[in-house]
Amino acid sequence: MRSLKDKKIILYRAEHVKDSAGFATALYKPLHPGRLWAYVRQLSAKEFMAARAVQQSEEMLFVINWRRDVDADCFVEYRGVFYNVTRVDTFEGYKEDLRVYGARLGGQPGEGEVQAWVG
Repeated sequence: MRSLKDKKIILYRAEHVKDSAGFATALYKPLHPGRLWAYVRQLSAKEFMAARAVQQSEEMLFVINWRRDVDADCFVEYRGVFYNVTRVDTFEGYKEDLRVYGARLGGQPGEGEVQAWVG
């Protein structure tokens, strides 16, 4: 089944650095310029409970075009909310779509923690 990719998201990776006071903080750096087209939906109750059965917290599904650089260490920003990528499903190994599952990030990053794309 093909999904209509009509929403825009940004993929990030966190880099842990020390701030001026010496405390560890995360900087979120985008993996790509601009925004990616994605099919986005909340998980159904059945999918949500199946994830909970294996101690996994998942709330959203993002379907994007296949990319090599997406893994469970990434973050997705959608409509100003950050989601922690919990797993990536390549759908039987074909290089067509990636199903990226995510859970809402507990502490949303502050303005200074999100960096712009640097090519």
